[in-house]
Amino acid sequence: MNEKNEEFEKALKIIQEEKYDYDIDLWKDFTNEVLEHNETVERDILNLETDSENMEIINSLFRVFHTIKGLSGFVEINILSKISHQIENILDKCRKKKKKITEELIDLILISNDYIKNICKDRNLIFDEEFIIQINSHINKLKEIEATKEEKEIVKEKKEKKIGEILVEEKIISAEQLEKLLKDQREIFSDKKIGEIAKLKNEADTKTILEALRKQQKVSEQAKEDYIKISAEKIKTLVNLIGELMIIHSQVERDVDKLNSESQQLIGNISRMMKLSKTLQGISMNMQMIPLKSTFQKVHRIARDSIKELKKDVDIIMNGENTEIDRNIAEKILDPMLHLVKNCISHGIEDTEERIKNGKRNKGQVIISAHSKKGSVYIEIEDDGKGLDLEKIKAKAINNNLLEKEKKYTEEEIINVIFHPGFSTAENVTKVSGRGVGMDVVKNAISKIGGKVEIKTKINKGTKVILKIPINMAALNGTIVEIENEKYIFPTIHIKKILRPEEVKYISVANKLKNIKYRDVIIPLIQREKLFFSKEINDYSKILLLILEIDQNFLALPVENIYGRQEIVVKPLSDDFKDIQHVSGASILGDGKVSLIVDVESIFKISENL
Repeated sequence: MNEKNEEFEKALKIIQEEKYDYDIDLWKDFTNEVLEHNETVERDILNLETDSENMEIINSLFRVFHTIKGLSGFVEINILSKISHQIENILDKCRKKKKKITEELIDLILISNDYIKNICKDRNLIFDEEFIIQINSHINKLKEIEATKEEKEIVKEKKEKKIGEILVEEKIISAEQLEKLLKDQREIFSDKKIGEIAKLKNEADTKTILEALRKQQKVSEQAKEDYIKISAEKIKTLVNLIGELMIIHSQVERDVDKLNSESQQLIGNISRMMKLSKTLQGISMNMQMIPLKSTFQKVHRIARDSIKELKKDVDIIMNGENTEIDRNIAEKILDPMLHLVKNCISHGIEDTEERIKNGKRNKGQVIISAHSKKGSVYIEIEDDGKGLDLEKIKAKAINNNLLEKEKKYTEEEIINVIFHPGFSTAENVTKVSGRGVGMDVVKNAISKIGGKVEIKTKINKGTKVILKIPINMAALNGTIVEIENEKYIFPTIHIKKILRPEEVKYISVANKLKNIKYRDVIIPLIQREKLFFSKEINDYSKILLLILEIDQNFLALPVENIYGRQEIVVKPLSDDFKDIQHVSGASILGDGKVSLIVDVESIFKISENL
């Protein structure tokens, strides 16, 4: 590098003259706003790749880079202004239909977005000579793209409720007149709006245009809500404080019961306080809920880069992006999802030649989907690749002394080996990923937020990874039960019925109670001594039966007592309990003691093997 970079020289001069003093609060506000715009860019550009003629998206991108350019002036970072201005120029030509959106341009916009993001995250990059040279080289590429000859129109602009449309609807002007006005706007009056041109051409008077504007504003405001920006940390603090309030309320309620108070006013006030607390809790938790769209888009972006790097032909399909989840959880599931998707592309999807040989379509497919069900969000990442080779996994596990050679294992037990730290059957680990490498990290990350990971696979058909995650980590409606002097909490949504001994008939197998019969329905009895470390039950005459239900499947759990339902404040498990499969969290009850929250879905899976 013989020539000193101009931008680097400027930055160096600032340091030498000790002028590197800036307003930290202003910088923080700037970066927060720009990073929000970065997310918008990634969302729009990925949509533009599948719909390159969508003028609405092009206009949105233009506005974003125009805004970033304006904001950059306040923090006096010229390189940011230069790159955003260059993208703005190109997009301006695209929206005026003088240039086409190409794959090369999409790549350059994404790289530009990354440069902007990197500077926002580390301001000191402007003093890094190599970085500045890279970014200037990139700006030169953008200038070359901008300088290429004009291209034919992309498509006629897609519109929502524009002034021109309203004027046609109201029969003020004809569709032909509108076309002429739009042509005039493109060719002559590029700085004027349709309403202004219509007045200039005497197609409509001021009063008519004003009425159309009011109608446009009215339509716009019907879908408009007022918003204010609140720090995510403040909302998190609010949710935690309300959680503590719920715990204290339970303790106060318990103390009043101990006093055997007959004051109807006191009991009524406590009841009203609980209703208000629950309403407040619900509102505060909803404030933390966000759609998975942003997370999915980030995953899509990385997936796109992986596909290009590996030179594979893969479609990424996303469903359920509007499924809502707690903001804190959304942040924690991004890395596990990225790892799983990269695994699908790198080692799940075969090369085109191999797919054709196996009778598959040329293009591989990775489907990322989400849906909510009974207090949980299910995120599924599925590929139509070669699937997991269970025999190969088993052989490698035996070789690593993780499984015993003579013992028979279920498919699930063999699959679970890949969650062992460092386990992999891959002979060569690619730069992008290797299926199995780091799967323990995925499982641990999901476990920390009270979630579960399940893998289903079929050789030469593909693999599906299912992440079951709580919608929020703050609260649930729980039923408190007693099992051998210990209190446990069961999510109420999984409790179908509570039965007394006289309502059922017990069925023994080999002199051991295995099932109950209730109204001609046979329901398996949970062997609770193996799950809850309790003694075997000798006398069932005083036992209540909790009928648990998942997907029309039932289990009966014997319990000594049921204390009722209440809103439970969920607390994460400590490391001491993270390996207990059928426990998803804990809570502090009114008596001040900690009670474990039971994962009912896990109970069903464990019971199949008991």
